[in-house]
Amino acid sequence: MLNRSDYLDMQQQVYEKGAKKWLAGNADAIIGNHKVHTASPFYDEYLFKGLETSNLIALEYGCGPARNLINWKDRFSRIDGVDFQPVIETAKENLTRHDIPFPNLLTTQGDNIPCEDNIYDVVYSVICLQHICVHEIRYSIFKEIYRVLKPGGFFCAQMGMGRQDEIGQNLYLDGSLNKYLDNNFEATKTNGGADCSVEDEQLLINDLESIGFNNYISDITQPVTTNNIVTSKVKHDKWIWFKVKK
Repeated sequence: MLNRSDYLDMQQQVYEKGAKKWLAGNADAIIGNHKVHTASPFYDEYLFKGLETSNLIALEYGCGPARNLINWKDRFSRIDGVDFQPVIETAKENLTRHDIPFPNLLTTQGDNIPCEDNIYDVVYSVICLQHICVHEIRYSIFKEIYRVLKPGGFFCAQMGMGRQDEIGQNLYLDGSLNKYLDNNFEATKTNGGADCSVEDEQLLINDLESIGFNNYISDITQPVTTNNIVTSKVKHDKWIWFKVKK
């Protein structure tokens, strides 16, 4: 029987392989199609909706190879990043390539943020939380995000919402799509191998409010895909973008 530690070890190994592929020249190894996600207007339109961010300090949970740290370097006064150690090394490589000084780049064990309390005005996360198919771990991450936010700070994030059609039911059956409250410690893959689906938005709201977040708002869109339309190959037929306040 696998446990929390086994699952986090699996994630570490998967992202270590992805980081090596990224350093070898495959920019899509960790975050999906790099160019398509960078070009999508959804991030600007929905992720920080209604926020004036130019004087704020932000943290990206699951920063990957620093795509957003680079794209949004002028949106905030500073953006720090947190991810697994091998991925943080790819972020340093990418920042160096773009001649951008390193912000604080933190190393997570998969369920923590190694910094003091009440540091950030904004914590955001995209294409990350939906790849964690263990509810217990996601809830721990939410609590860590709450801890490191300043009072009045905002948590802005994106997650996948699952399919309710026949294809979606088959994905649930084969384990590649997990319901929001599932604790699938025995998953052997991540980043699409075993995703979390927010099949009921109220479950997400309940988690966030139980931690102390308030002022929940959300938008639901189609996912960002390589061809910008939903096909049978896309596990999530919707994306949810949500914002809450500490």
